[in-house]
Amino acid sequence: MKAKKIIYQIILITLMALWIPISLDKFINYELFKSAMIQQPFSDQLGMFLAYTLPPLELAVGLLFIMPKTRIWAFSLSSLLMVAFVAYVGLAVLKVWGKIPCGCGLVFHQLGWVAHLWLNIGFLLISLFGLWLELSFLKHHSPINRIIENNASGDITSLQVNSGSPTATELKTSPRLQKE
Repeated sequence: MKAKKIIYQIILITLMALWIPISLDKFINYELFKSAMIQQPFSDQLGMFLAYTLPPLELAVGLLFIMPKTRIWAFSLSSLLMVAFVAYVGLAVLKVWGKIPCGCGLVFHQLGWVAHLWLNIGFLLISLFGLWLELSFLKHHSPINRIIENNASGDITSLQVNSGSPTATELKTSPRLQKE
């Protein structure tokens, strides 16, 4: 279990290190990014929409990883964005549109399309694995699973149920059972 938590922390740091700098680079070099979006092989309206929405969305994804309660959203959005990017770059590798300017910025604009595709696939797998770990941690720590674990451990004299409120309810066995 400890190795799982270490891997989870590495994934969190990796994805924050992906989304936050990439979004900040797009904000800093916004005019260049907007120009690249307009030159993409889709309508100018979609290009403008993406130019306005991608940087804040990517920053939000990176920041959602900070708070434990929002990590499920962060992993889900990261996975969805990476699916979209893998599909887009995959189509570029297949030369569906011919030459496409990359609006990625940072290091990624220097990559070839095939390398960019592999990098995106890697980040997609990292995002999906992080989502799977997050879901397994949430399942393991749910109130129902705590009840099951407490019962399975043989502790029938007290059982704690965490309802999400600051105080936990303690259920005790009847006095008749305690005497036996």
